Amino acid sequence: MHPLSFYTDPKGFPRYESTDDRWVPVGVWFMMELRNSPYQCLDLLAIVDDVVSGREARTQWEGEAFDVVITAARVSVVNTILDNQRGEYALDEVRAAAEDYWRYLSGSPRVAADLKDWEKTWSRTHPYRGRLF
Repeated sequence: MHPLSFYTDPKGFPRYESTDDRWVPVGVWFMMELRNSPYQCLDLLAIVDDVVSGREARTQWEGEAFDVVITAARVSVVNTILDNQRGEYALDEVRAAAEDYWRYLSGSPRVAADLKDWEKTWSRTHPYRGRLF
């Protein structure tokens, strides 16, 4: 569904590979904004689920280098530093990529603590609890 794969480089940093250059903005967004943080990925998964379920019609991710608008129709990814890194994607494709990134991060020892912190911060059960974790 999406052409991204995730791995850890020899220095311990998350990296991605893609068979489709159109997906570079998403890969760079994940590496720069989500990094190796389960908490950040939990945020993205919740945002996506809120839109998919209809709890939110439109949400925006405002990070250090990316503005991302998520609607049921599409996900718009814009690198605010590098003008040539922008793209539009189907929500289902980005959701699948975010779920795969979670699977990549799920080996982190921080997962359980970050999930507990996320649920405490947002005063709700994470929408993926029982589905993906």
